[in-house]
Amino acid sequence: MRNSLKFALTDTEIVNPDCEVLYQYKALKQSTDGIHEWREYYKRFGEKIFTLGKRDRLYNLNNLIENIRILKEDENYKIMFCDDHFCNPFNTNKRHGHNEGFMDNNSPFSYTDVINETAFTLSPNQYGRVQYNDRCVMHYTEIWYYRMHTLNFINCDKDRFREKMFFRKVPDYEYKNMQYLRYC
Repeated sequence: MRNSLKFALTDTEIVNPDCEVLYQYKALKQSTDGIHEWREYYKRFGEKIFTLGKRDRLYNLNNLIENIRILKEDENYKIMFCDDHFCNPFNTNKRHGHNEGFMDNNSPFSYTDVINETAFTLSPNQYGRVQYNDRCVMHYTEIWYYRMHTLNFINCDKDRFREKMFFRKVPDYEYKNMQYLRYC
C-alpha cells in the first residue's frame, strides 16, 4: 500500500513567480486503520538553493532540502542525492557510496565516507523522481519509526503547473536509494 502512494496533488495556487524552487512536503502516517495525511507544508527557495551546502548540519536543515542538492546549469537542473543525517545525527545507518566531492577541498563532502552523487540532470520539460528510506528515533519518546521519501522534480515554466503533473507512471529519470533497515 505504501508503494502505491508515489503521487500527491500539487497545489498550483501557491506558486510564487519569484521563487526558483517550490518544495511541497506531504507526510502520511500509517496505522491499523490505514494511511492518512499527517501534515503538509510548502517552502519556497530562491537562488540560494543552488549550492552543495555547508558542513554545518543545522544550516543545511534550515536552508536546503533534506538529502538533496540542486545545482543550476544554464536551463538545466542537476539533482544530487547525499547523506545529510538530518533525522538522527547519531544514526548508524550511514549511506555509503560514490562521493563526487571526496577529493574536492571546497566541497562540504570532502574526505567523508558518505554518498554524494548525481541522481540526474533535468532539461526543460523533463521530470524525475528520487526515492529513499530511513529509520529515525524520537529522542523524547525513544520510539523508532520508518520513513519512505518520494521526491518528484519537474523543470518547466510555472504557467505549466497542473494539479496532477507528477501522475505520469514512468518519469524521464528515476533514482532509488532504498536501504535494508533492520529492527534495532
